[in-house]
Amino acid sequence: MYRFDKKEFKKWQKQNFEERLKFIDLWCDYMKKVSNKEWSRQQAVLINSQITKKMIK
Repeated sequence: MYRFDKKEFKKWQKQNFEERLKFIDLWCDYMKKVSNKEWSRQQAVLINSQITKKMIK
């Protein structure tokens, strides 16, 4: 049976939170550098690919 280690969980939780913040910073920087037209095109590709996958299933 698995034993829950509170210290390990808190360590993982802190690391996970820091990684998320770094990703948010990275994404914000990217969005500031890319034009709205290019950003919209990329989002359309992503969304359309997800819709297509959903329809196939």
